[in-house]
Amino acid sequence: MKRANIFISIILIVFAGYYAYLITRLPTRKLPHTLGGDFMPWVLTVCLLLLSSLLLLKSTLHKSEEERSIKVSWKEVAGTLALFAIMVAYIEAIIYFGYILVTPFFMAAMMLISGSRRPMEVIIFSIGISLAVYVLFYRFFHVPLPVGRIY
Repeated sequence: MKRANIFISIILIVFAGYYAYLITRLPTRKLPHTLGGDFMPWVLTVCLLLLSSLLLLKSTLHKSEEERSIKVSWKEVAGTLALFAIMVAYIEAIIYFGYILVTPFFMAAMMLISGSRRPMEVIIFSIGISLAVYVLFYRFFHVPLPVGRIY
């Protein structure tokens, strides 16, 4: 695991360097009192560099312990595969039925698979969060959300 962490951190640092090079090639915006188009990519690049460097430092400076074998149960594997299948189905269903109809069912399924067992909690949170995101993005930010093809 230690060698894998070192390898991955070096790859991520190289990727962040390449990404930083690409950011420098972005065109500049000339709008007054606004952030440039390269602001968020720089934030992400700095975060990636920082976290990758911390992983590299931890992996190289940390005293090596006996590597524990990681045991994964079939229930965890099945849950992960189910979450992936539900996300793929959600993406496909949102195209046909729209955000507002599909998202509460998606949220409820994710909560149930993740271990939530209170029915009222699942219903309230799945509908409430879906409506809150709808109101925030559609009403306040004026970002159109998918309405689906059946409308």
